[in-house]
Amino acid sequence: MRADLDHEEITRATRALEALGLSGFEAAVYVRLLAEPEPATGYKIAQRLGKPVANTYKALESLANKGAVVIDEGANRLCRAVPTDELLARLERGFQEHRRTAARSLAKIRRSRADDRVYQFRTAGQVVERCRAMLHACRRVALVDAFPGPLQTLAADLEEAAARGVQVVVKAYAPAKLRGVALFVDAEGREVLEQWPGQWLNLVTDGAETMLALLSADGLAIHQAVATSSAYLSCVLHSALLAEAVLAGVQERLARNDHAGAARRLLHKYSSVHAVRGLGNEALLNTFRGRPRS
Repeated sequence: MRADLDHEEITRATRALEALGLSGFEAAVYVRLLAEPEPATGYKIAQRLGKPVANTYKALESLANKGAVVIDEGANRLCRAVPTDELLARLERGFQEHRRTAARSLAKIRRSRADDRVYQFRTAGQVVERCRAMLHACRRVALVDAFPGPLQTLAADLEEAAARGVQVVVKAYAPAKLRGVALFVDAEGREVLEQWPGQWLNLVTDGAETMLALLSADGLAIHQAVATSSAYLSCVLHSALLAEAVLAGVQERLARNDHAGAARRLLHKYSSVHAVRGLGNEALLNTFRGRPRS
């Protein structure tokens, strides 16, 4: 790498390493050292950065302990940055180990009681990860009403749920291929996609958990997104999403000039997916059965 990196390149590289766990100064020292054509002393790096020599040596020692820098034990203690691929692989392994440790520790903490509140989500990443967690925990049925972008994002998770025996029913707005998934395409899907200023993603699992999200057109930001574990709200929305999907299926069959009997068979087939048979409905009845009316 060149020793005369421009400011924007240094800033981008430094911020990327900060996001991976290095401190801001450690990242700056590593990037500066990586740019040097030959091993350099801490004094030289401090001059390049315009920082105190003592702080620079301290950062180099920390980087050496993290495997990001190697130091010649000779009199000059010349330093060299390890290759980028080596550093990133080390950081990734460290992250995975910290993740496993956190998962073991957090699993021992008792979960709070059922929560009927409705919560707003602020980022598209949060929405996607919550949907993935819902699908991973789903035991019986998952209902999805989604535009093409979000549907593609969750495709592997939907197929994995279906492979576990979960009944996955999807209402889509453009043709798609999902293994093991009952997919119905809205007959007016193209018009719907043209009308909306973004992409929606609605998911209900087991009639117990719900995510309703309207994302930006590129799927990277949120217009509005709410989620709830309210059994009552989830049961109602379960019925709504199921009705929308089955209606799309009926319209699809009628458009192909199928006999009305085909539509009736479709309705009969998915009557077993009704919310009254979901886990959310069971939880709801168990919660309120026997309570006096207010």
